[in-house]
Amino acid sequence: MPDLFFADLVRESSTGTGTGALPLDGATPGHRRFADCVPPGSRFHYAIAGVTHEQQWEVGEGELTDGALARIETLASSAGNDPVDFLQGLKIVTLTVASAWFAAREDRSGHNHDAISFADGSAAAPAIGFAGDSDTGMFHPAANSLGIAIGGAEAARFAASGGLGIGTQTPVGALHIRWNGYDPFGNATSAMTLDGAYGGGLIFKDGAGYVGLWATEGGSAFNVSLGGVGHMHALQITPSFVRPAFDTALALGQAEHRFSQLYAMTGTINTSDAADKLWQGAPDAQEIAAGRALMAELGFFQWLDAVEAKGPQNARRHFGLRAQNAFAILAAHGLDWRRYGWCCHDRWSDDDGEHERFGIRSDQLALFLMAVLAHETGLTAPSETPDAAG
Repeated sequence: MPDLFFADLVRESSTGTGTGALPLDGATPGHRRFADCVPPGSRFHYAIAGVTHEQQWEVGEGELTDGALARIETLASSAGNDPVDFLQGLKIVTLTVASAWFAAREDRSGHNHDAISFADGSAAAPAIGFAGDSDTGMFHPAANSLGIAIGGAEAARFAASGGLGIGTQTPVGALHIRWNGYDPFGNATSAMTLDGAYGGGLIFKDGAGYVGLWATEGGSAFNVSLGGVGHMHALQITPSFVRPAFDTALALGQAEHRFSQLYAMTGTINTSDAADKLWQGAPDAQEIAAGRALMAELGFFQWLDAVEAKGPQNARRHFGLRAQNAFAILAAHGLDWRRYGWCCHDRWSDDDGEHERFGIRSDQLALFLMAVLAHETGLTAPSETPDAAG
């Protein structure tokens, strides 16, 4: 008896007669049909209440047979606890729990009095469902898992790992969404859509730090922010450009994290505005002398990484100079290489220790050497140093 099937909100009308099986005519408003809830072959408690003949009633155990209630054992009835010979007329049949069932549950060894148990159910017939929509609800697909069914198909699952899978039964991570219907050209049917002011916004939090993503300008700009609480707008992407949120606020790469190659249709612009510069004039005599030595330092080279990967016969030859040698030439001519923008030096540390890298801004060096050549050919004269000018 304690293992009889039970489901809530199961109630149908009947106009059957006699002491045998009663045909069931359909769910009453707000309730479900027996056939939609009771697994085949399951035994359950029922209650029959006469409507046309209110004096007739019966409580017992039964099964569902060919859509009819098969009355197997009568527990109590208006006929002295015998099967009622129901007269013609309307009656209500309800899946219920009899008092004897409660007593048996209480007496059963190991019974948990605080728990409510349901059958596992399935996606097609959820254990917990809704009246009028019997194939939508919750069921128990596997140990330590909870499934959600929509229209008789599994739509989501809380797995034993603690992850939630939407469109997948095996989520990887806390949330795993699987969806094959996205149309990137129609902005429709995506796996996840954020909607609202600033596109709803999305925040990633790591300790006290935040990264924010949001939309502006009617969805035509995508923004990235970094920092703590009140983090600052850092980067913006639009159909026309990718830009820092503030002028000269971001570098592209680092000395220890360089891009392997840059592809562009044109070179850098907006770097020569006179309004941004304190002009100091042409190179002086020391600088011209250093420039002559720098030109002698120019030569071909191969990158060591390329030689290792391709061999010395296949690695391409490049042309330039060695930064450390160039800086030594400046120092030999009494010049501080740190004062010159084409001379670059970076230091950093990581798990492998301290590191440094020397570099050159080739465009500025090329213009400097052009000025030296112009002087050598008599096109210009060196500028006077502050001391020489008095």
